[in-house]
Amino acid sequence: MFNSIPTLTSQLLKGATVTTLLVSLLACGESLPQVATQTPYYHKVASEPLKLEQSYNVLRRFSGSLVSKQSANLNFEVSGRVANIFVDEGDTVTKGQLLASLDTELLGIEQQQLVAQESQLKAELELAQANLNRVNELIDNGYASQQNQDELQAQKKVLEASKKQLQASQAINRYQINHTEIYAPFTGTINKRNINVGEVINPQVTVFTLQEQGNNELKVGVPQNLIADIKAQSSFSLSINQVSIQVTSLAVNSEINQYSRTVQLRFSLPNKLSIFNNQMGYFEFEQQYQQQGFWVPITALTDGIRGTWNVYTLEETTDNSSKKPLFKLISNSVEIIHSEQDKAFIRGSLTNGQRLLTSGLHRLVPGQMVRI
Repeated sequence: MFNSIPTLTSQLLKGATVTTLLVSLLACGESLPQVATQTPYYHKVASEPLKLEQSYNVLRRFSGSLVSKQSANLNFEVSGRVANIFVDEGDTVTKGQLLASLDTELLGIEQQQLVAQESQLKAELELAQANLNRVNELIDNGYASQQNQDELQAQKKVLEASKKQLQASQAINRYQINHTEIYAPFTGTINKRNINVGEVINPQVTVFTLQEQGNNELKVGVPQNLIADIKAQSSFSLSINQVSIQVTSLAVNSEINQYSRTVQLRFSLPNKLSIFNNQMGYFEFEQQYQQQGFWVPITALTDGIRGTWNVYTLEETTDNSSKKPLFKLISNSVEIIHSEQDKAFIRGSLTNGQRLLTSGLHRLVPGQMVRI
């Protein structure tokens, strides 16, 4: 008990010393440090005013093929052995240019044979005419019967018919000789060559595939219900080689494709375009829908409950001790009418000019106070 008295005395002395020190400081005019008051922090957000639209447009993009209006498979009209080939794949040819020819030796022999037959037939006709003349003289003198005259006249008619048949055969031979060569029917590019020198071919073999240069068009299939709106346009927007062009020529087929159930449109293209056959191109058509709503960025949308969508609007607060205006976040349930890659057309209980939170919804909650 007596050992604890010094310890207690020591503690009392220390307390008295601290008290004396504080009194001395106050007497000297020194003040105690004040605790700083912390300013509340408010997130700064991006926003934009809503603009009420009476309708919205949807840009539709239909793909199709670029084709030449003329593309021909060229064949020889007669059979024979290929003698010469003057062009190859990728060559550009002009109208009337010689492309290939067949060997004409056999047709030349047939021509000589027909000439010989013509000479023989000519001699037979001369003989028949001479016999007929003599029989006519004998009949006049009473030395020949009418039967002999009839037989010679019939023989002459048979020979004349044979002459006409021979003339037709000669015309066929000349036609075949003239068509042992293939000429370009129009200016274009040789896309395929299917023959070689020395091959024996027939008219069923396609020799060349020729595509006309220029005079190209885009063929696109579109739904039937859009035809009237498309026809009402004076110009049409196409996208080819990632370049947008405007054309004014449109042709519409009169039947629906039985597989795609679309109607084919054909757009004539400028000749200055550098394109390839069967290349892909696009027809762009902007369709308007009458519906009130608002265009908003995709970043302004957030998931709601039970599959709904929400946007946050900003309502300026009147209870504000800050020098800068503060806004309260309000959650609004909306319906998405149409969406695109970076924006959506919505409708809901929103008003024109109301301020919309456009981004950063993941770090904010309804009812939170923010700055803009």
